[in-house]
Amino acid sequence: MMSRDFSFPIFALPAQQLLSGATAAGGVAIVALAAALWLGPAAAAVVAVGATCVSIVDTPVPHDYKRAAFLIAIVFDSLATLAIGLAGHEPLLQALVVAGTSFIGAMLTIYGKTTLALCMSMILSVVFALGVQVGANSDQPGIVAVYHALLVFTGAVAYAAFGLALSHLLEARHKQIALTGALEAFGDYIRAKAALYDSRIGIETGYAGLIERQVTLMERVENARNLLFRHMQATRHRQMAAGLIATLDAFEIILSSQTDYWLLQRQFSSQRDSGAILNRIRIGILHTATLVEDIAEEIRTGKPSPSLQAIRNEFAAIAEALQQVAPLDEGSDDQTEHGAALLELRAVLERIGHAVETIDRLQAVIRSPDAAEDLLGLIKLDEFLPPRPYRLRLIRRHLRLTSPIFRYALRLTAAMLCAFALAATLTKYFSHGSWILLTVAVIMRANYSATRQRQKDRLIGNLIGCVLAAVALHLLSDPALLAIYFASIALAHAYAPVRYLITSVAACVMALLMMHFLSPTAGSMLAERLLDTGLGAAIAALFSFLLPYWERQDLPQLSAALLRASRKYARQALKRNPPEQNYRLARKDLFDAGADFAGALRRLASEPGSRDADIARLQSFLSANYRMMAQLAALHVLLHMRGRDLDAGTAETLLARHRPILLTLLGGEAEPAVEAAAPSQGAEGQWQMTAALMQRLQQAETVARQISELAAGLAVAPNPYALKRGT
Repeated sequence: MMSRDFSFPIFALPAQQLLSGATAAGGVAIVALAAALWLGPAAAAVVAVGATCVSIVDTPVPHDYKRAAFLIAIVFDSLATLAIGLAGHEPLLQALVVAGTSFIGAMLTIYGKTTLALCMSMILSVVFALGVQVGANSDQPGIVAVYHALLVFTGAVAYAAFGLALSHLLEARHKQIALTGALEAFGDYIRAKAALYDSRIGIETGYAGLIERQVTLMERVENARNLLFRHMQATRHRQMAAGLIATLDAFEIILSSQTDYWLLQRQFSSQRDSGAILNRIRIGILHTATLVEDIAEEIRTGKPSPSLQAIRNEFAAIAEALQQVAPLDEGSDDQTEHGAALLELRAVLERIGHAVETIDRLQAVIRSPDAAEDLLGLIKLDEFLPPRPYRLRLIRRHLRLTSPIFRYALRLTAAMLCAFALAATLTKYFSHGSWILLTVAVIMRANYSATRQRQKDRLIGNLIGCVLAAVALHLLSDPALLAIYFASIALAHAYAPVRYLITSVAACVMALLMMHFLSPTAGSMLAERLLDTGLGAAIAALFSFLLPYWERQDLPQLSAALLRASRKYARQALKRNPPEQNYRLARKDLFDAGADFAGALRRLASEPGSRDADIARLQSFLSANYRMMAQLAALHVLLHMRGRDLDAGTAETLLARHRPILLTLLGGEAEPAVEAAAPSQGAEGQWQMTAALMQRLQQAETVARQISELAAGLAVAPNPYALKRGT
């Protein structure tokens, strides 16, 4: 199999980021070289500034998002450059521009992670304008400022035209990369699932890794969904959209294979024959993960993935071996722990078999347009997409002090003004104190953990970048420096979402080389750059405690959202025939809520005052919700795939009895329970399926009680340095 990433240990880079970085560097290079031929080197350097600032927002997002982001970046970058130029040497006017740009840019991050790039684009344009000191030595500074802003505008518009054109040309490629990225994350999730059958790995450790993989998978799915569920006129595009749907269906079946791993390891890990069964299941699941990765490779290269028949045969052999180790009719009464473990193993193998069939459907939809259309006909895809971008009323709703984004905007604005004041003071001694502002802007984030990590990466990255730039400026000619400049744009752009340390190194080199081209006669700025970095990092660290919004402040809302999503999903899963659209939307909401809570918990661990005992309690709550998710998915799979083997009346009675209990335990209002009639005496297979349904409902109720008890202890203290211990 070909490597799915550009993959050296330190420089591992997903293909989508690699393509995005190459696109940005290529666009800036084309715009700058065209401007050099048309306007000359000096003007081309300014045009390149406009192209560079706008290229930051050129990320793999849908066309309507990209058009809006380009338009906002062009307008604000050009106006900010013009305003700084017209302000001349009036610090108060320049401070107003800095404050306005910082506040507006920070507020735009309310629209999601992709708008962080838009915020950086706006602030970078201000930093470049302050660093160049437009019109400082001119008799007509106003005209020079307008001309400079027009050059920036020209570069921004030229790059936006290039970026939009290339986005249309590469739309199929971006969709393909998004789908294969989701499949690779799904393969990683399956591998983490296999670890739960390994007695050498603690089950809690295995669960932590599994939940982490699920968060990554959901992030990839969200990215893929936003690209794949739009502009589906082409047959291949429709097949890829169906492929994502089939991937989520397969994930749900794998999720439903949740079992009592403690029970299995207690009963079988120390027994030679049965322990081998667990290991064979683990190996079979690993083979399934490899097959999913092979399907991703088929989408990427067209090389056919292997048939699933070998995996079917492998699990059939495991089931036969389990029957030989302990036949069902020999001492396997489900009232004993050993008998219950045997039944669990058989149920796991059955659900894995269902998962293999859904992966077979995934393979079919990427090969057959008819199979894709059959799947797409069940769902209205537009209901799974986020609302249109950049709605103004969303900003209005967050213009209050309780909003974390509003607090971040005030915090960033105050820090930028402090950095500007310090830069204005240092300008008397150094040439480019304004770079302190850039350091503050790239380090500060809405949450403390991201700010802390970026502070470290920025300090190390700038130190390395300054050394590399010093060597390059000393040894290389301008054409070679220009090539390094474009390469640094590609690296900074590509690694920004995945490894900020490399982005920091590349951005430092890019900034120093750009200032070299804008002011060729200026002396070395390396010492200044290091000083700016240290001062900016110190300011960012200090202001991160101004109007802070700690992750723990979101935990009550996030836990309530998770429980609400669980109830919504439970209402659909506990129906024999739920509407397809309603069920899938409820499933999506639960997956998203779980990922949001897990992400907040991961960030909480690095906040001051967070105690291990509190983190452990929250992780237990998340783990219990994951098991609840799996139990509900298993119930849906049982009702959907084996519903014909159930007595309809008995099934409805059991569901009606347990549904209100589960919903109440998951935080809903109390509902009257229905007394269940005794299961009817049908055929043997029907009786066994009724017993299986009762067992699943009882297991779901047990997990729901655990969630209810854990939720009661999740109250969060207002003191930002201590969590309240649960009772």
